[in-house]
Amino acid sequence: MILSLSSIVMKVFCLMLLGQYHISMAWVVSPQLILLHRLQSSTSLYQSSNPNTNTNNDEFIDPVLRLPLMEAELATLPSTEDSSPLEEEIENARTAAEFGVRRAQFEFYDAFSNSDLSAMDAVWSTQSFCRCVHPAMASVEGRQKVMASWSQVLSASGPSSSTDTPGFKITPSRVRIEICGQTAMCSCVEETPNGGKLEALNVYRREDGEWKMTLHMASPIMVG
Repeated sequence: MILSLSSIVMKVFCLMLLGQYHISMAWVVSPQLILLHRLQSSTSLYQSSNPNTNTNNDEFIDPVLRLPLMEAELATLPSTEDSSPLEEEIENARTAAEFGVRRAQFEFYDAFSNSDLSAMDAVWSTQSFCRCVHPAMASVEGRQKVMASWSQVLSASGPSSSTDTPGFKITPSRVRIEICGQTAMCSCVEETPNGGKLEALNVYRREDGEWKMTLHMASPIMVG
């Protein structure tokens, strides 16, 4: 199958993202903006390269939500028909889905590391049931209570009075992503500046073309 230029460019973007994702979140602002620009550009590239997407009218259908339908269509496609256009569309949708999840994951840990409550609020779902389990604490349920808990956590870990830099950095490593329809599960190890490590699970749900967090769980790794 001959891939279009748009598919090749998206694959290159994916490789670039995978290579940069494990860098510490203690970046300066410029590289963060560059990464977000690449993620936003990749989504725009998919929409502009796919004739079936049109964000300027009400007929636009999220390609990520169409993915199961396209895969089912491919499975039943007669062998006599050319499957390459559908295969390319599926590959583009898969790439767009993973880009979106990695972008949501980046924004969550960026908000956490910078003690930015407003950014943290934007990460969480406004349409689905929310739950958060902070280390060594009982689960907090419901969006209002979840955000109240983050307000306490971020205020406690915020910038020191003598500097403008956040006082607590979280670096995710060993990231694994599984996407199933409208739900994405992202497991990772959260590394803290003092050498601590926590096993974490983040769950996102597709809402209005974006991935929004519905669950965050973190538990410390005990070193024997």
